Amino acid sequence: MAGCLAAFLAGGCAERPREKEPAVPAGENGAGEATPPARAGSLPGRVTRIALGDLFALQQDGEVLIYDVRPVFFHSLGHIPGSVNWPKSAFMRQLESREEEIRGAEAKGWPVVFYCTDLACPDARDVATWLAARGHDVRVLEGGWEAWKAGGLPGS
Repeated sequence: MAGCLAAFLAGGCAERPREKEPAVPAGENGAGEATPPARAGSLPGRVTRIALGDLFALQQDGEVLIYDVRPVFFHSLGHIPGSVNWPKSAFMRQLESREEEIRGAEAKGWPVVFYCTDLACPDARDVATWLAARGHDVRVLEGGWEAWKAGGLPGS
């Protein structure tokens, strides 16, 4: 069991693909991964960074939509309170319902923020870039969960 956990942890920040994931009808992102199609009629959105202190203030006020793109296992070990787990590997399966949540947050004027494990993890930026291509303005917490913990902020 310990060997299996070590092998899983050594796999990086992206969850291993599930059997027979549905094909994504779009291009590739340069890393050999499929990218979702842009939403018809939408202008590209933007991806920006958000500082740890700014995210904390928004999180405390309950005026932000936060997505944790790490695998479910890591989210269950600890996460930013109030964050929604949307693993990168589940992006296409959950896109329709999550995009509805994002539009709701945008209507309220709330920022939409993504985070993953740490500075070395590209998953939050990948997902944010895919959503920006679909017309959403989104933010990425640089340093992810590790920065949150290093800042001494509360976790769930």
